[in-house]
Amino acid sequence: MKAPHVFISIVTYNSADCIPACLEALLRLEHYTVGDNLTIAISDNNSSDQTCQLIREHFEGSVSLFQSRGNLGFAGAHNRAASRFLASDADYFLVLNPDLALAPPALEKLVLAVEKFERVGAVTPLLLRANEQLRLLEPATVDSAGIVVTPALRHFDRGAESGALERYQSEEFVFGGTGACLLLSRGFIEDVSFRGNEHEDDLFDVYPDLREGVGERTQLFDEAFFAYREDADLAWRAQRLGWRCLYVPEAFGYHKRCVTPERRGELPEVINSLGVKNRFLLQLNNLSFLHYPRVWWQGLVMRNLLVVLAVLLKERSSLKGLREAWVLRKRARERFRMVEQRAKVSPREVAKWFGGVQG
Repeated sequence: MKAPHVFISIVTYNSADCIPACLEALLRLEHYTVGDNLTIAISDNNSSDQTCQLIREHFEGSVSLFQSRGNLGFAGAHNRAASRFLASDADYFLVLNPDLALAPPALEKLVLAVEKFERVGAVTPLLLRANEQLRLLEPATVDSAGIVVTPALRHFDRGAESGALERYQSEEFVFGGTGACLLLSRGFIEDVSFRGNEHEDDLFDVYPDLREGVGERTQLFDEAFFAYREDADLAWRAQRLGWRCLYVPEAFGYHKRCVTPERRGELPEVINSLGVKNRFLLQLNNLSFLHYPRVWWQGLVMRNLLVVLAVLLKERSSLKGLREAWVLRKRARERFRMVEQRAKVSPREVAKWFGGVQG
């Protein structure tokens, strides 16, 4: 029997150094063939390097390429692809980073897993750290085994930096999956995607490029995040709406990760500013202060205060992130209320995931 049809969405932005290895790995996937049961769609966010040229020269006929005139961010570009997916006859939607190479059996393992359990709409693989050529680093090191949230309202890739791979060999439910590689069902996307109304213009005040074509994008990821932490926001929203995420270690891939907490001082200012803004958006979108007593002191008081003080006293380039979070606060609370109206799982049930450890 032919494997279900999978639509793979890749967002590129100056990704010339890694996109060839990523696509070559996809063309070697077991039981999946482009034009039969596999669609590969690339959304380029106005790259200034050779990304698009490389794709056209070496992968024409295997992938479709859509170039944006501006930068829609990770969220907006994947949302546009999600609309194309819903209009197609594909069964599953795979969000994939260009700096990640899937192992040949990975996609089949993910699809088989998502069909095993009721209300599992998302599955995430075991990701291992990769080198510049997207090959396994030695010694083997965990990049992500799902997402974990701490009482300080920090989210981490479970197991990140660990060399103890044997600890992550069991299939299990997790809070959510990394946006670097996440397989989603059609029903999941249709249920968790929505757009607000009253304060939506606040989004365009911060990101003017997102106004164009907004009606053509399925709002799977919250576009106010632009990039980073949008996967944790999606996971939290999905938990409240009664969806589960399954971690599948038999499916694995190799990820060249550039943004990690310990490298904050080396990162571009824009990335750190996004991190600050999105920390507060994550809370505004999802957090009921009365329903999460465990996070009140560690997350809402101590960690938030620490972040604000760090921005005011040390990382003043991230003041922009604080200002943007303030502009977007009403829109975020509107989204919170919309989820509350449809929620199937209590906040206390979701709070059980806030375990306080990375692995």
